[in-house]
Amino acid sequence: PFMSAALTIDVLSLFPEMVEAPLAGSILGKAREKGLVEVRCHNIRDWTKDRHRKTDDYLCGGGQGMLLKPEPIFAAVEELRRPETRVVLMTPQGRTFNQDLAGELAASGGHLIILCGHYEGVDHRWRNWWTWNCPSGTTS
Repeated sequence: PFMSAALTIDVLSLFPEMVEAPLAGSILGKAREKGLVEVRCHNIRDWTKDRHRKTDDYLCGGGQGMLLKPEPIFAAVEELRRPETRVVLMTPQGRTFNQDLAGELAASGGHLIILCGHYEGVDHRWRNWWTWNCPSGTTS
């Protein structure tokens, strides 16, 4: 009989192959093999509408750096979202992603969308959509 995973994770990134590679051989990879978790990595560019598949934009008011445009993120989350979905934005600010948070997310089951932030961040028109703000690359 087919059992659905207790937790489904959709990862949105500009570089999904870089996200997928370490997940295949880790503890998470073993959980995937056992059907405990389903992880799907997506390219944010798949939700762009222009011919160049542009995902970045200049900062409002000028300044150095680029932001992720909100339009492809809105489209991706709208397509992937389910009623129980929680959305996590990986940025340098916010709650530290550690074993306790990983356990909390896993225990609650359901569906998780993780947006991997790039550049100087994400356009703040998107900020009301995420559940948590977790520092990228930070673990404890």
